[in-house]
Amino acid sequence: MRIESALVTGAAGFIGSHVCAALERRGVRVTALDIAGAKWWRHDELGVKSARVNSDVRDAGGSARLIGSGGFTHVYHLAAVTDVRREEELIERVIDEQIMGLKNVLRAARGKVQRIIVTGTCEEYGTGRVPFDEAQREVAVSPYGWGKICCTHLCELYARIFGVPVVVVRPFLTYGPLQTSEMLVPAAIRAALRGEDFAMTPGEQTREFNYVDDIVRGLERAGEAEGIEGQVINLANGVEVRVADVVEKIYGLCGSKGRVCVGALPYRAGETMHFYGSGARAAALLGWRAQTSLEEGLQATIEWNRSYLLREARGR
Repeated sequence: MRIESALVTGAAGFIGSHVCAALERRGVRVTALDIAGAKWWRHDELGVKSARVNSDVRDAGGSARLIGSGGFTHVYHLAAVTDVRREEELIERVIDEQIMGLKNVLRAARGKVQRIIVTGTCEEYGTGRVPFDEAQREVAVSPYGWGKICCTHLCELYARIFGVPVVVVRPFLTYGPLQTSEMLVPAAIRAALRGEDFAMTPGEQTREFNYVDDIVRGLERAGEAEGIEGQVINLANGVEVRVADVVEKIYGLCGSKGRVCVGALPYRAGETMHFYGSGARAAALLGWRAQTSLEEGLQATIEWNRSYLLREARGR
């Protein structure tokens, strides 16, 4: 299946920006959608020339008009709440932004596009058995994860009952250049480069870490592969690494004078101690496997952060 033109929602975000850049490099006509007030600096840094649309997927009419008149072959739906706190008040927001927003996109794209690629999350597996595979029952451990589970089931409903050509792709923990959140890898890199101490939990919990280019390549393949409608597919490398070892590696690669303060913080309530997935279905259906080693990915991410912090210090 050829990707000729694509609408990317959540396009100003970390992964969304990289998706737009990758598609554009392939000659795809890309329209980038994000909410009013979104910061497009990642697109500027990546040299993305895509048309930008300030809109909200919660606006059913706006989504219908855009998708109905855009002539898109594909929709990449990445727009979502990204708050993973275990807070009850997030439930209403998740229903509104995540579930209803997705419903609007699926309804608008029905009969209009060849493929809709919806990004789920590894968080849907919660405290389930590892390595996580797509056949196991999901376990909600946060409103965000619960919302994504609902979205997965909604996609399966639209595929099964309404014949909508949608596939759900679950990227596992992703890091790389242009990530500025407070997630572990960017937070540890910035602290290391500044020579600061890094307070963390005992760090015995394990995670897998995927370089953003690998994840984007998997999303591209999800737009091309034949006969995968209605599927749920992990983008997982299956390599289990202790969190403390990752932070120590970052500090070593940075040559930092700061200290890694292992055990300075308690584990969060309900901490998942082992968190990694099976990529067997992605290999079988997409011909995808992660290619970037942790050290290679961290080196590239550190170099980008070094440049970013330098520009920040110069006020640019």
